[in-house]
Amino acid sequence: MTGKIRRSFSMHALAVALAALVALPAGLGAARDAAAQTTELRLSTFVPPTHVIVREMINPWIEAVAKETNGEVKITVYPSMQLGGSPPGLFRQAVEGVVDVVFTLPGYTSPAFPRSQMIELPGLKPDGLAATELMWDLMDPYLLPEYKGVKVIALWGAEDAGLMTRAKPIRSMDDVKGMRMRSPSAAQAKQLERMGAAPTAMPITQVYQGLERGVIEGAMVPFTTILDFRLGEVARHYTVTGPIFGRSLFLIAMNQRKFDSLPQRHREAIAKLSGRELSLKGTQAYLDRAKEALDSVRGKAEIINFSEAEQKRILDHLRPIYDEWIKEAEGKGIPAREMLRAAGRPAGQ
Repeated sequence: MTGKIRRSFSMHALAVALAALVALPAGLGAARDAAAQTTELRLSTFVPPTHVIVREMINPWIEAVAKETNGEVKITVYPSMQLGGSPPGLFRQAVEGVVDVVFTLPGYTSPAFPRSQMIELPGLKPDGLAATELMWDLMDPYLLPEYKGVKVIALWGAEDAGLMTRAKPIRSMDDVKGMRMRSPSAAQAKQLERMGAAPTAMPITQVYQGLERGVIEGAMVPFTTILDFRLGEVARHYTVTGPIFGRSLFLIAMNQRKFDSLPQRHREAIAKLSGRELSLKGTQAYLDRAKEALDSVRGKAEIINFSEAEQKRILDHLRPIYDEWIKEAEGKGIPAREMLRAAGRPAGQ
C-alpha cells in the first residue's frame, strides 16, 4: 500500500471514529430524554386481580393509555390493597397523593359524598346504565365539588342491589325485620333500617367471613359479588329485588396534582380515554357479570324474585327517604330539589 493510500485510509477511519464519538453522547442523551418522558403511575384497589372490572375495564384502559401515549405512560395495578391502607381510605389516598390512581366506592365514606348519594335513592333510575348517564349529566356543576383533589377517570352505577342470606330467605319486606344486614353505604343503610333490619357497614372484602361466622345474617350487594368475592360459597338464598334499592357507585380517580404535572399530550390522552364512555363500559361489565353470577348458583341455591306489587309496596314504604335526603342536603347548601328535577324526579314524587 502506497503512502498516499495509507494516509487516505487513515483519514477515513479517523472521520468514522469521530462521527461515532459525536453520535454516541447524542444517542445517550436521546435515550435519557425518552426515559425522562416515561411516567409510571400506581393504581391501588381493594379488589383482586381477577375482578371483572380489572379484567374488562381497567386493564383495557391501561393498554389504551399506553398506546395513545406511545408507551410513555405506564400504569401498574396493585390489587387487594397491596400498597397498604384499607378500602375506605382509598379515596383519601388519591387526594393526598399516597397513590396515583384508585378504584374504589364513594359509599365507603358516604358522609364525604352527600351529592353523589342521590344516585342511591330508592327507585331513582330503572337500571345502572340510566343511573350512570344521570351522574355524568349532573357531573358539572352538581357532583364535581365532591371530587376536589382528584381527576375523575370514571364514575358509574352498578347493577341493581340485591339481597343474599345464609339461612333465612327474604321473600318480602317483612322478612327483613330484625335481621343483621350488611349495607354498602349510608344511604342504603337507611333503606334497610326503614324496613326494620339492623344495617352493618362492612367492606365487601369482609362479607364472606361475616356471613360464614354469623356476624351478619345477610347482605345488600350487587350480584357480581357472587363470583368476584366467592359469596356463592356462603350464601344460600338470593333475592332479586329490581331497581328499588338504588345502586352502588364506583369510582376511578387520579390525584389531581399528578395529572396536572403530566405533559399536555399525556393529559389529553388520559382525558380522551376517560369519562362517560368509560363509565358506561364499567356499568355494562357489571350487568353482564351479574347475569353470569346469578346463573352460576341456579339449581344450587334458592333464587327469589320480588313481584312488581312487592316492589311498589317497598318503594312506597321508602318514599320518605327522599324528603330526608332533601332536608339533609339542603342543610349543607346542596341544591337537592334542583338536582332531583334535573334527574326527572321532582321532589315529592
